[in-house]
Amino acid sequence: MNRAVFLDRDGVINAALHNPLEGKPDTPYRLEDFRLLPGVARAVQAINEMGFLAIVVSNQPGVAKGKCDHTFLEAVNAELNARLARQGARLDAVYYCFHHPDAVDESLRVDCDCRKPKPGLLLRAAQEMDIDLAGSFMLGDSPRDIEAGLAAGCRTILVDGHRAYFRLGEATRMRPHWTAQSLRAAVEIVRCMQGGR
Repeated sequence: MNRAVFLDRDGVINAALHNPLEGKPDTPYRLEDFRLLPGVARAVQAINEMGFLAIVVSNQPGVAKGKCDHTFLEAVNAELNARLARQGARLDAVYYCFHHPDAVDESLRVDCDCRKPKPGLLLRAAQEMDIDLAGSFMLGDSPRDIEAGLAAGCRTILVDGHRAYFRLGEATRMRPHWTAQSLRAAVEIVRCMQGGR
């Protein structure tokens, strides 16, 4: 079976932008605002070199909320893959959840199994790509990423982002296996732990 490093996207791979209307970080909705975080390409390349699949699993409710369309998300994926490829790195797959409870598109206003903190995206990837979840890692910057990873049976690393949520105990009782200040630091943890369970 394959092993994977599952990666959240916004805040881990690319910079999230502050949304003043919602008072929280949000995905960029213009291609010119899409910016890789420092060291991301090297971190993904290291995942590739270790023999793990590099798989993005991300809540992307922009379509549901009427903020963007599928064409935009495809353009972002193409840009992300191109930027990584220029630096010798690759993603093996991208899995998005498009649903949201407040969707303006009724077809996307559903109680799905794929919106993190539910583990549906990871379980789907495991089924489609023959992945050993117990030998895999979930790297994300929010409690919902960690909860999804734990529910799927992965080891988890909280990457910078919202670590204060865990210190305060406000968001979830779940705790990551490790914390890291950047994706590169998280991948070094994967490197050190790849032989163990």
